[in-house]
Amino acid sequence: MTRSIIYSLLITGTILASQNTFAQANEKMINDTMDESVSTIDGYVPNMSITKDGKTAYFSKGTYEKPLYGVFSKKELVYHVYRAENINGEWTNVTQLEVCPKHYSAKHPTVTADGSRLFFASNMKGTYGKYDIYVAEIAADGTPGVSKNLGPKVNTKEDELYPSIYNETLLFFASEGRDGYGGLDLYASQVVKNTLTTSVNLGAHINSNSDEYAIQLSPEKKMGFVVSNRGFNSTISQYTVAYGRSNKRDQYNDVADGGTGLQTVMNDDTIDYVDTAFQDEE
Repeated sequence: MTRSIIYSLLITGTILASQNTFAQANEKMINDTMDESVSTIDGYVPNMSITKDGKTAYFSKGTYEKPLYGVFSKKELVYHVYRAENINGEWTNVTQLEVCPKHYSAKHPTVTADGSRLFFASNMKGTYGKYDIYVAEIAADGTPGVSKNLGPKVNTKEDELYPSIYNETLLFFASEGRDGYGGLDLYASQVVKNTLTTSVNLGAHINSNSDEYAIQLSPEKKMGFVVSNRGFNSTISQYTVAYGRSNKRDQYNDVADGGTGLQTVMNDDTIDYVDTAFQDEE
């Protein structure tokens, strides 16, 4: 368990140089563009994800839509990812991104500090189970490239949700598809260029027998802030945890080797996103 905590929080010091910034969606943004329907599970509302320069934000919104099959079927809640631009201090030019096929959901987007990659959860055709974590390259004009599944090192037969990326390389997310502590547990995987490591549970110091949704770190204070519903009557709150450092890195063999096994896949624009996997070649 100690191995899991140290790997996920302290791996090669990458967190200490974290460049990613996140901000709450302002009231006008929620009212005008999200219609009071925000990306949520059991009441948890993730933050918008904003690039380091503060010019671009990503968020998800749910709307009720007619399903693909069944003329008389009830409308279903479908989530979409949106992009907004900060112009003269105002969020504007809100655009829906086509990161998954019609009638499928995409939610919980998180963008790298430089705006070049977008991670999100989707239940599109081709997932390993329910919701999987995907990644898409973002072009200079803001359009997303082919959405690529992060593969079995991250995804399972159940839900993987709430991805967040730190220092361009450390991916945190919530999963209920592994033998954890109960409900959604927080995991981490290191993403280096086009390779990623097998996911590691953050351990009992972070996770509980309730649902853990997200973690935010304050390296200067050696503190972490975990969002969980472990409170009274499953109230969703933020909890503070402390962590330390360790030099015992040689014990941990889950670190990415920096290979380029996925370079061909990532550069092949002819591959349909619903069948594309982002994972190491064995």
